[in-house]
Amino acid sequence: MPATSNIVPSDMVNLGYGKQLNHRTLCIPTCRISESVQKLIELAYRTLSEATSATPECAMQLFYTIRNMFHLFYDVVPTYHKDTLQKLPQLAAIHHNNCMYIAHHLITLGHQFQCNLPSPLCNGAATFVDFVPSFRRLGTECFLVQLRSQRDELLERLSNARNLSSLDDVDNYTAANKAVRQVSHQLKRLGKVWQDVLPVHIYCKSMGTLLNTAITEIVNKVTALEDISSESADCLYSLCKVILEEGPQIFQPLPEESENKKYQEEVPVYVSKWPKFKELMIVLQASLQELVDRWTDGKGPFAAEFSPVEAKSLIRALFQNTERRAAALAKIK
Repeated sequence: MPATSNIVPSDMVNLGYGKQLNHRTLCIPTCRISESVQKLIELAYRTLSEATSATPECAMQLFYTIRNMFHLFYDVVPTYHKDTLQKLPQLAAIHHNNCMYIAHHLITLGHQFQCNLPSPLCNGAATFVDFVPSFRRLGTECFLVQLRSQRDELLERLSNARNLSSLDDVDNYTAANKAVRQVSHQLKRLGKVWQDVLPVHIYCKSMGTLLNTAITEIVNKVTALEDISSESADCLYSLCKVILEEGPQIFQPLPEESENKKYQEEVPVYVSKWPKFKELMIVLQASLQELVDRWTDGKGPFAAEFSPVEAKSLIRALFQNTERRAAALAKIK
């Protein structure tokens, strides 16, 4: 179920000087959580509510019973579900949301009931804030393990691309094309699995990080090539075009297709190497003079994305050793 805090102010909060705080500023972002976690939080609220009308001894027992509930969740759930959390990306995302949802409520849970609880709980002892960093860390670490697993899988697929070398050879091109298609398929599948599960900003940041990993590996492999024939350059361009066209399509955080368009148009925001990747495609199709013009004494778009060492390496790989190439290399500083 979509998770939002039950405590939502009805109006905007006035900060003075004409500035206002949106009523959702302090709410947890919309995401999907486990029904059991929703029930756990509801049980905590009900139990604390009972504690407010109980005897001091009973109130203390109820309060520490709730703390023990959260201790049990923290210790048992990630251990019991360790294998599934590592293997299933959707469950890892939901566990991340569960932990953030619990932490979100624990910030104010004690404070909401503190005034109505008997001493010493009413004197500041009734708090759950000490749990908050632990639960946030628990959710973050679990999700990061899943991201690293997906990253390693992407890199493993690209390792079968035969370093993207000699693509004028049919077997090499077939292997490289297969690797790139597999990367695209993996990212699209993952995008669907996390769709309408993760908060939008976490979704876009995660998918952007993985796409960035893939295109960085491709760029590094191309810049490391010592010789790129014109046929190979055309093949490399066609492979990059697959990522260029299909990359934005992986950003589908919401079920409604029309609502995803704005995220697909903001790829450079989430993929830091996207401009460099697009510049590489231009380089693969450009003439020697066009590359010199795009360098423009270290101020052009070519220079903005590639270091002098990388630029020279690409020019040496793409063009034969001639006086014109030597003159062009001399201008790359």
